[in-house]
Amino acid sequence: MHRKFMFFSLPSNIIFFVGDGKIRSYICVVIKINSMPKVIEKPFIVRDEQIGTFLAYEDVEPELLVTPQTEQYSRVLPAPFFYEKRLFFGLIKRYEPGDKPSFPNGGYEVRDESGAVRSYDLDQVIIHPQVIKHRKTLDKMARRAEKEAKKRDRQWKKAARDSKPKNKTGKRGRPALDPAVKAAREAEVVARAARSGGKRGRPKSDVLSPKIPRPTGGKRGRPALSPEAIAAKAQAKAVVRSRSGGKRGRPKRK
Repeated sequence: MHRKFMFFSLPSNIIFFVGDGKIRSYICVVIKINSMPKVIEKPFIVRDEQIGTFLAYEDVEPELLVTPQTEQYSRVLPAPFFYEKRLFFGLIKRYEPGDKPSFPNGGYEVRDESGAVRSYDLDQVIIHPQVIKHRKTLDKMARRAEKEAKKRDRQWKKAARDSKPKNKTGKRGRPALDPAVKAAREAEVVARAARSGGKRGRPKSDVLSPKIPRPTGGKRGRPALSPEAIAAKAQAKAVVRSRSGGKRGRPKRK
């Protein structure tokens, strides 16, 4: 039966296929590039005169840059063919400024599908996004293989643990004590009971601390001052009053 599917994508890198009233989700590999490079027009100047324009790249992401470490015959995308999806261009060599007389400002030699060699400036060639997508796919496959291998190891270890008997008797619960160990423990319990008289906890002390009664005088609160203390307190208060003139706080500045 022929089914009609509707395709749409979401920013969460999940693609949905809707058909026959059912929604089926498939996780796909998406190129995570912050922003695609911009294709701009630059003036083509010959002998200080502009005779036209040519296409070049601007704001290129680091992972799309063609570096000296880029492998030969890697798939690249020249700026004049940015919107062509089916063409294939392979990198021959990258030239830095001064490496070759025909590239005074540096550039690239690129081979197209027909075998012709094309020359471009340093700002006219990037790595094809399909190469980045292919690398991410390979990395994801490698990570998936590692996860599956770890999962198999965990399952194998779990099966080995389950197949190994926990005790030799085949019965559940704690195994029975050895008769000699059991007799030693019972003898130790009897000895402790004999020392403590059958009581648990620390034994009560026979030493009694004497209690010293304190006379209260029949009154509550602070005890009254002696006449000498009252006189000394009044004298000190008089001295303070004589210095301040009967006023409280810091004296006013003159």
